[in-house]
Amino acid sequence: MSVFGNAVKYLNEGNVHVVISILNTDYVIRLIKEDGRTVKNMEIIRNSVNFVNIVMIPLLFGYYQYREEIIKLSSEDILKLSKDLFNVRPKQRRVKSNFSQFAIKAPNLTIISHNSENYCLEIKPKEGFMAGNFSRYSKCYYCLKQLLKLQENEVEYISSYCPLDLFSGDRKRMRKAILNLIKNPQNNLKLFKDGNIVYNEKSNVKDFEMIIKNTSSFNTLNIFLDLITEILLGDGISDIVIQESSKELNIDTNNEKCNKDGHLPANCFLHRLLNLQKLSEKLNLNSTSNEDFRYVFMLLKDMKELNINLINMDDRNKLFETIDPLYLAMISAVAKDCSIMVCLSPQTSELYPSITLKDISLSYKISVTDLEPKSIKSLTKRKTTEQMLIELYEKKS
Repeated sequence: MSVFGNAVKYLNEGNVHVVISILNTDYVIRLIKEDGRTVKNMEIIRNSVNFVNIVMIPLLFGYYQYREEIIKLSSEDILKLSKDLFNVRPKQRRVKSNFSQFAIKAPNLTIISHNSENYCLEIKPKEGFMAGNFSRYSKCYYCLKQLLKLQENEVEYISSYCPLDLFSGDRKRMRKAILNLIKNPQNNLKLFKDGNIVYNEKSNVKDFEMIIKNTSSFNTLNIFLDLITEILLGDGISDIVIQESSKELNIDTNNEKCNKDGHLPANCFLHRLLNLQKLSEKLNLNSTSNEDFRYVFMLLKDMKELNINLINMDDRNKLFETIDPLYLAMISAVAKDCSIMVCLSPQTSELYPSITLKDISLSYKISVTDLEPKSIKSLTKRKTTEQMLIELYEKKS
């Protein structure tokens, strides 16, 4: 397979995009699925890219960590890619095999450099706090939804992972959360080596342990957990020195109640992500809008008129205080469903900070993907699902 004269490789896909890497480069292309309709409205795609570049990335990082851009593919490229990708895509995804002539070019977040060895852990952390509707049950949205997934045969067994552990700021609980994701990834954890998925929900947990054991940069799962935990607690731009490795972790799988106690450092990445997730918590929205993604255009328009630049703290506060609460709810919805990418490489680079533990020193990069705007209909779906979860839990209790 090739595009623009470069060899490409299938990486992954979701409901909207198929992601392919351009070999020997540091970027990927996200092909946009058409699903029986033609995506010709350039404004819709441009608004989506601007939402990522101008809203979500600076809100999460406080600076423009990277930028996405729109590219145009020829009819020949689209036809060839559709044909060549068919056999490497999951069978359940092939129903959407038509691609738009427009695509999105973005940095390859699974690698630090294509000239070095790279390991990247993708975590879809989900909602890191206990929503008010569930407080009386002492259960978070993710853990309650596991019951629903089990009932509907979406999963074979319930995950012991709880997002509140990951967002707790307590290192032991955070390591427990990551370890539980490794043991039962579902669609919430993947491990990449040099841009290739080497561990996901189809893998055996022994595969993960073997990969780590055979990697000179980590040697043990315990060290790997320490590295990931400290990066998540860091600011994403500073060098990190771990004075002492943690003790082996014996996890308790008793998750009768979710522990909402926690304290994250104010400048850490997880704290910023959690604050965005919580934007919708105090909002009382009853949106019945059928305009779906019109809010993206309106949000960007309002920001331009108010001269808001979200790399400035004052402008971020202005955004939260003045814009339509619906926009905040949609930003929150994206933050609740994004993926964190933690990338490590033994090759030191001046472009990236380092993390050091004893005689191990690695370059690291923390990024976020899946930041595209969501449909307003997702708010209605969330309310419906919440009610289903409450009814199911009360029935089982």
